[in-house]
Amino acid sequence: MAINSIRGNWILTGAIIGAFLVIPGYSKSDRNDDLALSARSTPLLPEPLEVRVPEMSFARLYSQLDYRNPFPKTLSVCPSMRVSNAPPTDAGLEITGYRRLVTVNDVKIAIAPMKAGCLSSGFGIRAERLHKGLDYHYREPVEIYAAADGIVRERKYRDDYGNMLVLEHGSGVFTRYAHLQSFADGVEIGATLNLGEPIGLMGNTASYRIPIHLHYEVLVGEWGDQAGSFALTPVNVLAKLSEN
Repeated sequence: MAINSIRGNWILTGAIIGAFLVIPGYSKSDRNDDLALSARSTPLLPEPLEVRVPEMSFARLYSQLDYRNPFPKTLSVCPSMRVSNAPPTDAGLEITGYRRLVTVNDVKIAIAPMKAGCLSSGFGIRAERLHKGLDYHYREPVEIYAAADGIVRERKYRDDYGNMLVLEHGSGVFTRYAHLQSFADGVEIGATLNLGEPIGLMGNTASYRIPIHLHYEVLVGEWGDQAGSFALTPVNVLAKLSEN
């Protein structure tokens, strides 16, 4: 309500009270004169400022508040697939104790840095070789996100990893994203990225035929002068669910 409207209501209230209040020696004309004087002497206050708040749906507001943690809130093992090195799950195939972020060398790292997907292969020995990361499958390309704040250390194509990106997050922690269909705009070597920022699309790039999926590795150690990211040690981040 405007301030001038409030002032007017007080004046009107005073006039009504005054109409019924009888004070000895105080005539009706005196009351009218006093009311008129009060109205003239009341300072005019500026009109209140009109502030317009842009309309925003709750869903849109929530998405903006949650933009730094867009990762799946639940994670399941892919149904109708033989998933090697699968972690414990419940009856609905949801991974037990899953949470979106775990700590590696004091760095908060996402376990599943994508918009949607299911675990199609875990970390560990597969076909007599060490599978150094986690595979996530989805029926179509979806956004892949930076698993933590960091910088782009490596971006290239390899016959085995397809379109591959490596980010450095500090404290000797790195992440690798392989088989990407494409890289996001601005994702170049040396670029700074924030947790949850899109870095590309899930794909199936390689020199051989593979299904659409993200091969995701968390690595620790020192960058090799010759071997680069392949001098780093892979870490099973799913095992971190029971550690922190």
